[in-house]
This record gives sequence, structure tokens and C-alpha cells, in this order.
Amino acid sequence: PCIASGSAAAAPLYKWVDETGQVRYSDRLPPTQVRKEHQQLNSQGVVVTTKEAAKSEEEIAAEAEAKRQQELQAAEQARLDELQHKKDQVLLLTFSSENELTLARDDRLEVLDSVIRLITKSIEKTQAQLSELEATAEEIYTSKEREVPGGLAQKIEHFSRKIESRTDQLLLKIEEKNKINQQYELDLARYRELKAEEETN
Repeated sequence: PCIASGSAAAAPLYKWVDETGQVRYSDRLPPTQVRKEHQQLNSQGVVVTTKEAAKSEEEIAAEAEAKRQQELQAAEQARLDELQHKKDQVLLLTFSSENELTLARDDRLEVLDSVIRLITKSIEKTQAQLSELEATAEEIYTSKEREVPGGLAQKIEHFSRKIESRTDQLLLKIEEKNKINQQYELDLARYRELKAEEETN
């Protein structure tokens, strides 16, 4: 009897939750529960091991995809970090002071301002020519309900298109100027950060 009692005491006890949500205990684990979550208890009722439920093919595939996405994100972040490092090196090697950085920006803006002035003058000149042609067409033909001759109409269209083209160029140069100013602010802020790190180290 003592031997039998000892064997019974040493027998494992299993704990699980069935399909209805009820907690079950037994010294034998039902075959249907083997691949589901369950726990093994010792003779004092303390949890010895916990087995997680076996994952479905969908769950395994989802985990694999999540891992793949994490690896892609890590690789992309590493690429961006390396790119930033190279930019930082160029920034530090190119400029020895904030003043040099500012002067470089001013030089680029000066060139752009010259181009903007030239385009603006061209637009003004072309507009004056167009206005003169339109006035002629109005005075001699349109006001008298006469058809504007093909040659004059073509000149008016030519100058109108030229103004449109020049205006587009002007807007692009103004946008480029704004981008230079924005990039300068970013570069200056980053330059200060890098210099502060150098002083700290």
C-alpha cells in the first residue's frame, strides 16, 4: 500500500481550460488537449511546466511575415544611419565654422538672385511688347469688329507663351531659393549638434 500510495503521489497532474471555459484537472491529458495550452502540476499543486498551444499555419505565416518586416525595417534604418553618417562627415569636412556655412549659402543665393532679376526683366520687357501688340490689335481691328490678321495674332500668342514660360522659370528659381534657405537651417542645426558632440567627447 505504501508503494502504491507513493506512485499515486508522484503521478503528474494536468490543468487546462476546456472549450466551455471551465478549468479541468486530471492525471491524464485528453488527446484533444495535447496541442492546446495546458500546465503540469506537481503533487503540491504547483505549476511545473506550461505548454503553449500549437500555432496554426496562419499564425506561423503571420509571425514569419512580421519577422521579415522587422528585418527590412532594421536594414532600412541601418541604410539611413549610414547615409546620415556620410552627410555628417561631408558637413564637418567642408565647413570649419558656422560662418563658412553661412557664406556658402549667401553665395548660392546671390547667384540665384541674379538669375531671378534677369528673368524678371525679361518678363517685364516681353509684357511691354505684348501690351503694345494687344493695343494695336484692339485699336485697329477688335474695336472695329475686324478679324486680327494671322501675323499679328501669332506674335501676340508667341509673346503670351514666352511670358508663361518665363513665369514658370521664375517660380522654379524662387522655389529653389526657398529650398536652399530651408536646407541651410537644417545643415546649421546639424552642424551645431555635431560640434557639440565633438566638444563633449
